[in-house]
Amino acid sequence: MKIAVIGAGHVGGTLARRWSALGHEVVLGLRDPASAKSQAQAAELGLAATDRAAAAQGAEIVLLATPGGVPAIDAARACELKPGQILADATNPLNANLDGLEHPGGLSGAQQLARALPGVRVVKAFNTVGFGIMAQPVREGRRSVLFVSGDDQPAVEAVSKLAAETGFVPVPLGGLPASRMQEEHAVLWIHLAVKTGLGVDFLFSLCRGAA
Repeated sequence: MKIAVIGAGHVGGTLARRWSALGHEVVLGLRDPASAKSQAQAAELGLAATDRAAAAQGAEIVLLATPGGVPAIDAARACELKPGQILADATNPLNANLDGLEHPGGLSGAQQLARALPGVRVVKAFNTVGFGIMAQPVREGRRSVLFVSGDDQPAVEAVSKLAAETGFVPVPLGGLPASRMQEEHAVLWIHLAVKTGLGVDFLFSLCRGAA
């Protein structure tokens, strides 16, 4: 599968490396691929880096993993996505204090992306766990849960399959309005990791009772 990873920070870089190791064709899409920083990131990951539109061209899944401070909609538009392409949104519209979200008009970040990119199949995923867990989604024998939401069922299934291949237990939440809950969950994760001193190396797992 060809996967474009937009952003080479902790999240984008970790998932890009993991997916490449799993045999996928991964290309980094960066704002300034010719810069020394971008070239160093690409060399460290052993991947090709190009501009965002070139990376997204023909990609079966495009992961939006831009760092905080980079407007998600601007970065997504720079990808020049075609109708029908899948955009997996790993971003969170955090406020400046990292203790809440900015949801203009009550819309989640993922819903805002879907509104700004008609025809693109937006799926919310990979936004509620730390990058260390992305590298290894198993702790003490338990696999990390990964929540997924989107209005297009085949797109949700494609992203869920990739998540499962990565080592997660994907849990679909329903349509894209559920992505707001995912973004709130990310705020909880930040609170636990930073505010309570828990650190970043923990996961949430889903345990079902006996049938």
